[in-house]
Amino acid sequence: MHVAVLALSGLAFLLVGFAVIGGPMVLTDWVRKRRETVIARQIALTEALDGRFGAIVTPVVAKPLFRPWEVRIAVPLHRSAILARMLGAVDEAFFGVEGPGPRSYRILLSVPPDVQRAAGSGSPMGLCVEKLAAAIGR
Repeated sequence: MHVAVLALSGLAFLLVGFAVIGGPMVLTDWVRKRRETVIARQIALTEALDGRFGAIVTPVVAKPLFRPWEVRIAVPLHRSAILARMLGAVDEAFFGVEGPGPRSYRILLSVPPDVQRAAGSGSPMGLCVEKLAAAIGR
């Protein structure tokens, strides 16, 4: 009987030791791998968009827990043809990254407030944005 109690207490001690030391190590490794995956996808997407459009857009890639991947892009352009090409590039870059690809993702587009104000006011900034859109859409 004493042998069984000693064996159970030893097993309990090992399990508690693993939970206190090994558990955080496993969790830290999982978080690190997850962050590296997000960074790799963001780099691939940034390079793909930069190669096609230049440095006019900067995507931010995130992977919320229990939700699909998210790609956030502040788009200073108001032309649907350019936006369609940009979305195509996002799709190619996002699914072209090595490793298991995402089953789904969301693209969140926004127009920066300073560009919105400038484009609506007829200021030189608004005119520059329209010229940039025309140059890219050729």
